[in-house]
Formats: sequence, structure tokens, C-alpha cells
Amino acid sequence: MAAVRRSKRIRAVDVAREEEAVAVACGAALAGGRGAVLIQNAGLLNCGGILAGLVDLYRIPCFFIVSFRGDDRDPIYYHAPKGRVTEATLQAWRLPYAIADRTGDIGEQVQSGVKSAEESRGPFVLLITGEDLA
Repeated sequence: MAAVRRSKRIRAVDVAREEEAVAVACGAALAGGRGAVLIQNAGLLNCGGILAGLVDLYRIPCFFIVSFRGDDRDPIYYHAPKGRVTEATLQAWRLPYAIADRTGDIGEQVQSGVKSAEESRGPFVLLITGEDLA
């Protein structure tokens, strides 16, 4: 997030709730721009209603970068429950997603996710795990 805030090309918009972040990103897309949502998987799990009622219903491109807390590499025990349900929830919601490959170029993976969201006119989730969260 610090890198996003330092960028001359990216505008960070703080919100109170995750659903607001989705609405802001969708508004950017509807205005001819691009938006991305940067949240933790717990926040993504709160977004079912807006994903179905806005993003999917109106076919709006919406790219997500989501910290995948609770996977096998996360040392903090209380994240485990949300880690266990994240991928199953994405699959149940039929949301396309990928887990970032730390051996690859993260910039290319982001570009690929943005392109997928734009081409499908819907959501795409890039999960960032483990050491990549630091």
C-alpha cells in the first residue's frame, strides 16, 4: 500500500468498508478508467452481495488484489478459519482467481488479472500469500 500511495500514476482512495472499495472501483470503470480493490480475504468474504448485485449483474470489470491470510505459510493461527474457506468461497461464487506465483513477475500477474477482468467484464481475484504479504 505504501508503494501505491507513492505512485504518481495511481490514486489511493480510502474507504470505511470493503463493499465501498468495490463500488469505487466499479465507478472508475464506468467512468472509463480502471479501479482495483486491495483487501484481505476476510474483507472479500464480506463482499458477496455487492459482487452479485453490482459487479456480476452489470458486468463491470473489477480487479482484486487480496491478501490470502490463513494459508499454510501464515504463522498467525487465528487467520486459519478464513484461509480454509477462501478458495471454496471463490469457487462457489464462480469467481475467477489465481494465487500469485512468487517465482514469477508479480507485475505481469497483475496485468494478466486486470486483462482478465476487462475481457470478461467481471471480477478477477489475485490472491497474495505467505511471505509475499510483507
